[in-house]
Amino acid sequence: MHSPTRLEKTDLLTILCLRAEHPVAVYTGEEILIELANPAMMGAWGRTGSVVGLTLSEALPEISNQPFVTMLKEVWNTGVDNVGKAIPAELFVDGRLQQYYFDYSYLAVKDEHGKVYAIYHTAKDVTQEVLDQKELEEARERQELLEREQRLNEELAAANEELQVTKTSLSILNQELEARVIQRTEELSRSESRLRFLLSDAPIAIAVFHGRELIIESANKKVLEVWGKSDHVIGLPLHIAVPELVGQDFLQILDDVYTGGEAFYGYEVKAMLEQKGKMEEVYCNFVYQPLKEESGAVNSIMLTASVVSEQVISRNKIQSLNEELLAINEELSRSQELLLMSNLDLTTSENRLNKILSDLPAPVVVLTGPDQIISTTNQALLTFWQRTTDEVLGRPMLEVFPELKNQVFPGLWKQVLETGASLQKREQKVIFKNKLTGEDRIVYVDYFYQPLTDLAGQITAVLATVLDVTEKVRSRNIIEEAEAKLRLAIDSSELGTWFIDAESRTLNASARLKEIFGFYSDEDMSLQAAFGQILPEYRDEVVSGLDAAITTGSSFDMEYSLKGFRDGNIRWVRSTGKLYSEDVFSKANFSGTVQDITQRKLEEQRKDDFLSIASHELKTPVTALKASLQLLNRYRDNMSHPMVPRLVDQSNASVLKITGLIDDLLNTTRTNEGQLHLNYRRFNVYEMLDACCSHIRIRDKHELILQGVKDLIIEADEARIDQVVINFVNNAVKYAPDQREIYLIVEDLGDRAKISVKDSGPGIPADKIPHLFDRYYRADYSGVQYSGLGLGLYISAEIIRKHRGEIGVDSELGKGSTFWFTLPLHKNLA
Repeated sequence: MHSPTRLEKTDLLTILCLRAEHPVAVYTGEEILIELANPAMMGAWGRTGSVVGLTLSEALPEISNQPFVTMLKEVWNTGVDNVGKAIPAELFVDGRLQQYYFDYSYLAVKDEHGKVYAIYHTAKDVTQEVLDQKELEEARERQELLEREQRLNEELAAANEELQVTKTSLSILNQELEARVIQRTEELSRSESRLRFLLSDAPIAIAVFHGRELIIESANKKVLEVWGKSDHVIGLPLHIAVPELVGQDFLQILDDVYTGGEAFYGYEVKAMLEQKGKMEEVYCNFVYQPLKEESGAVNSIMLTASVVSEQVISRNKIQSLNEELLAINEELSRSQELLLMSNLDLTTSENRLNKILSDLPAPVVVLTGPDQIISTTNQALLTFWQRTTDEVLGRPMLEVFPELKNQVFPGLWKQVLETGASLQKREQKVIFKNKLTGEDRIVYVDYFYQPLTDLAGQITAVLATVLDVTEKVRSRNIIEEAEAKLRLAIDSSELGTWFIDAESRTLNASARLKEIFGFYSDEDMSLQAAFGQILPEYRDEVVSGLDAAITTGSSFDMEYSLKGFRDGNIRWVRSTGKLYSEDVFSKANFSGTVQDITQRKLEEQRKDDFLSIASHELKTPVTALKASLQLLNRYRDNMSHPMVPRLVDQSNASVLKITGLIDDLLNTTRTNEGQLHLNYRRFNVYEMLDACCSHIRIRDKHELILQGVKDLIIEADEARIDQVVINFVNNAVKYAPDQREIYLIVEDLGDRAKISVKDSGPGIPADKIPHLFDRYYRADYSGVQYSGLGLGLYISAEIIRKHRGEIGVDSELGKGSTFWFTLPLHKNLA
């Protein structure tokens, strides 16, 4: 313990401390040493005078985790007083730790140089006052809760009376909704049928295999023709439908595509298939394309293929002939060497070469020299060119086909001739001119260019072998287009999909499903995590329903609400699923879809709210009208009774109220269905305002004061604009009943007119202004509830928007409100 620093003015502080009525203490030093403490402070601390000379932390160890020592040190270091009220403190008094509340002051005592040499601490125990205040607040809360419960009971009683009407209306609305769902389902079915029809007659082979067991989900006419099967194989596993594939590579490749998720491209792959009762070699170009969920999990594989057996067989023959040509070329070289030695005649070999080239089934041409003279060709190439031998032989290639000059081929011939390197390329686009019409003829070719040498080894010509693959390219384009349509059909669905291993209960969720449950698309979502987002009131039912469906194979179809994991949004979903049993290809799995039906549920809730509001608001004037008519019935034999005029007025007021509510309902329906038609005509705005709101003027309770431009002419639907003004004036009367003056103001804004209705009522809170023009919104100004459907301002806003105008309100609490709208002066500006 440090030696305490004693006070220089001990007597004065001691007198102040000891004579103080409330607890007082004096501290010194940054360690907060207790120099003085009066009996009241000792009692508050629950200590004796032995604590004097100790630091506050030593004297009161129970305050070590409380802020007091830190606060005192700050006063000592800064010289700034710290005063507060009702600060809580836990002190060890009467042998136990107790909670107290104190009004306190930590005052810095300074010398003549302004340096702090002590802290003067006063305290007042206000524990009982704090506890009394808390008890009073709790009692007030209990009273408010009781009153709220009473109001809810009254509202519930009123709601029960309206239940039957609501149920009838809901039944009608449900029937309409079901009809719309059926209509939409039929439209989707027709769309799917059209797509299937297009794919079924495609000139390429298309099939879809579902699941790892490769169930044939669909197969068009072309693929069934290639397989040599009928449409009875649809729905069977591929290895059963086409048993000859067992033992070949295709089933393993399909399994690799399903498990690996990567497409497989096969070019001119041989398959042994049963064709008309016998096994034959079939060559195809094909793609195994995995069809994935949004999560990336594969659920199906699409096969697109084109049969290229004839091209492969022809090219194999060409390749054999090319090899033979090379051998002949070598033979010619040897023959030429022998000729130089023995002057033998090469005529026989040349004739043999020409005959071989002529008999080749694939198009072949020899281009000699830098001018690419057509020195040798065959009938296959002449047919491809649509030319005769006399039209091409001995002539430069670009003279016969000048349209090739700006294409890639002349440069390639020159490259082979100069470098001696062979060239090969597939599916090169070529444009020829039609000999008869002069129009462009676009074809695609696979070509092979190789150099030819003379006896001295010099490159003298280019041997070109050409294969027409136009139909193959067109078929692939058709396949790609079909794939794009199929992908569009898949991507247009907003369903989330999921796959659950029936044994391990491992969940594989699509990106869309994760989005619905509020997860990021790239983060893991386990089955338990998904269950955790379901609201507690639905969770047990969903979990048990899913377990039952997996265990028994029963159908799973439930609607429930959940809270997004990341965004916290509440969503309604419909979840459906089916159990797929284990087989030789895959384990048992349970998969299905989840659809976000939040919008549908919101619409249902809006309808419920609307019916509740409408029935409640209609009930009041109907009840009043009924009561007035019952009383009138008593006086029907005495119509001179003084109550009769009053009852007639009340009946008329009730009828007007009912008529207004019904008009609001009809206008809302027309607005929602886009049937709010406008009848444009030219009229004077000031005169329209002067004539409107006669029901207000007759009562003589409020004065409508017109201000602004008197000769402003606009082109609009006068009746609808009058309706908007009346609605604004009715609101001013309703919410400012004690203010007599209501101002109707006309302003000319150049190409637009501005009309305002101003009152000096209580004003509107700022947080309510953005919602005033929402459907069914009913303001609650200053805690006062007003009747009405909450449709008037919504309908007014729709009328102004239909005119291409703007609508709004300016308001300040205690200073009134100004509702306004603008309109174009002419229809063609709207």
